Amino acid sequence: MKGQVSTELMVIIGVILVIFIPLLVTIYMKADETQNEMASYEAEVVVFRLAYLANSVGSLGTDTAVYTDIYIPKGTESLSIKNVGKGAEIQLKVNTPQGEKDFSEVIKYPVKDTTLIKQKYGWTRFKISNSLENNKAVITIEKVG
Repeated sequence: MKGQVSTELMVIIGVILVIFIPLLVTIYMKADETQNEMASYEAEVVVFRLAYLANSVGSLGTDTAVYTDIYIPKGTESLSIKNVGKGAEIQLKVNTPQGEKDFSEVIKYPVKDTTLIKQKYGWTRFKISNSLENNKAVITIEKVG
């Protein structure tokens, strides 16, 4: 009788393992995909927030400054700003398993060309200020600390 009970118990454990091991593998794969999607959303938030605050500082006039803390996602290659026409563009390059992705936003005001970050991730503080140079208002975005 004891042999039959242990055999039945082993069969039950085997059936449970056959069901749960593929389920755990599927959950692990989905978690990895979700993490990659989160990095993309975080990258969009970075460029949107910096562009939004730069536009706000530009609207408020000279001698205005704002500090903000932003989380830079893993896989970030660079965060740079380039003047384009009368405004500027902020661009974030992120490496993902699908390849390199670029995220960008438009800033309505002229900004000093700069590369803010190269291959770094984590919380970073930025100072966004508006100053007068050669009788023109220019926005400066710089990493602080």
